[in-house]
Amino acid sequence: MQTNYFNKVIFIFLLLFISSLSYAETVKGVLSVKGFGTVDTSKTNSDFQAKMMAKRAAQLDAQRQLAETTKGLQLSAGSTVEDFEVTSDVIATRVKGLIKGAFIIKQSVKAEQGSFVAEVTLGICLTNESEVCKARDSIKLIGDSLSEK
Repeated sequence: MQTNYFNKVIFIFLLLFISSLSYAETVKGVLSVKGFGTVDTSKTNSDFQAKMMAKRAAQLDAQRQLAETTKGLQLSAGSTVEDFEVTSDVIATRVKGLIKGAFIIKQSVKAEQGSFVAEVTLGICLTNESEVCKARDSIKLIGDSLSEK
């Protein structure tokens, strides 16, 4: 019974981990991730507000993915068993990190079926090798400056 529970937890953890990595790619010293957000237009005062809220949600999703990719993910789970039967399974994830030096690579917002869907691609420089990173702080540079303090 307990082995089945741990298999579920491991499966869900791997699923979450793989889904985060599926949007992360490293190109020439830049780690980039895509975030997605959507807002139903019936729940806002205007289309403009819905667009801005969807864009912000997409940016927050991308920031979360950057934090998960660079800092890791804390997974906690709990189960309730009554009469030798699982009645509740709760799994939560938490990520905590400081994202410094992230920049927007690409963003778009489009209307779809009464909602606005936004996609934001954020990048963070791992090194200063690529052209886009020459004038930006890299993770290596930021890490070195923090360790000196």
